[in-house]
Amino acid sequence: MALWAVAMLSLASTVRAGTIGFNPTGTNATPTLTIGGIDLAVGNALAVNALPLTVGETFQLDYQATVSGLINPNGLTTPLPTPGTPYQITAVGSFTEIVDFVSADKSVATFRVAPTQSSNSFFELYYNPTVIANNLAGTGFNQGTLILAGKPSVPTASVGVYSLSKDSAGNPVIQAFDQFVNNDYPNTNTVSGSGSSMLSADVTFANPDFIKTPLQQITFNSSLVTPFGSVDPSGRFTGLPGTGAPNVTPNLGAINGLSGPDFQFQADANFSFLVPEPASFIQAGLGLLGVLGVAVAARVRR
Repeated sequence: MALWAVAMLSLASTVRAGTIGFNPTGTNATPTLTIGGIDLAVGNALAVNALPLTVGETFQLDYQATVSGLINPNGLTTPLPTPGTPYQITAVGSFTEIVDFVSADKSVATFRVAPTQSSNSFFELYYNPTVIANNLAGTGFNQGTLILAGKPSVPTASVGVYSLSKDSAGNPVIQAFDQFVNNDYPNTNTVSGSGSSMLSADVTFANPDFIKTPLQQITFNSSLVTPFGSVDPSGRFTGLPGTGAPNVTPNLGAINGLSGPDFQFQADANFSFLVPEPASFIQAGLGLLGVLGVAVAARVRR
């Protein structure tokens, strides 16, 4: 058991940012591509029960978006391959966050992945041969074939920050919440501001039809902006893993970011991969051979 633990520790600790083999449809309709990351379209994030912000408070950050492209080994984003019929790849997730800092005037806050995660914390990536995701309704993001699943990585470095825009009198700038095409929220306004977030997830499942390379972790970075100018604000979120119906309805009050208790953001994210070093497989294999050697020696002595 001790040797097994050493082998697994060696495998876990020898990782690097790298490329993976990825087949976007998991079928012969698309080729397997070498990619360094996945680019997500502008989507939605919801900080559930985050307001009023206080240091040490935890909240659940729900997220959903469609995949807009693949990042090649040169760092350039390329469109998803088109096999002839439209399809979608979508991302959903929920992470427990903790507030680290709030400025005296409440205009700046920082947060990170909480050391204790909710039982419903998760990340999932889905393929669907039919385009059904709807940003405004907040539906269709967790339907289809599961490509990838993970859990928030607590030990990995994480950070988030959000800063309010203020007028000359020091008051938050208030604007219409939904400024994308049509205002679908005529009775809701929002504070104005921007920020960013960085976090990681440990991979717990990778579908071999899609993911062709051993994969240990994914690392996200995202912008966080209000008001919404590039996508519709979602009316529902998925706060649980699996393919169940969206179970979270944002509770924003009259002014998003002030009245709460929830705070909804326009989020634009991408993620990259951490893969095991080739040598780590040899080390792990040696560790497993050691396990077999100890077991054989013990049997001989008996």
